[in-house]
Amino acid sequence: MGDADGGTTGPAGRWVSVRLQHRHVRVDDQECPPECAPGRDAGESGETGELSMSYPGIVICSYDEGRLVGERWIPLGAEPSEEDDEVLIEQLRAAMLWQAGRPPQETPGES
Repeated sequence: MGDADGGTTGPAGRWVSVRLQHRHVRVDDQECPPECAPGRDAGESGETGELSMSYPGIVICSYDEGRLVGERWIPLGAEPSEEDDEVLIEQLRAAMLWQAGRPPQETPGES
């Protein structure tokens, strides 16, 4: 939720915001490996400059009394693996436990 000044408002106490967010990265195309500049070879000469890439992820923000106290960003791949899914589930679980004011507990099978 946002206010007129672009800040975040929400309920009192601890709360968590989960949303989709695109991160933008700018790199010098001379330092960029071929996979981030499709169609260009690493040694190809020609015009140089900056490349801009954007990729989606989930941002989990933790607020305490309206103040941002933590932020985690988890990238979303085009073809997420089971490991990617497990990381996201773990981060969401930790955020919900934090919001509830309970310390994280070990899940069965963890050591």
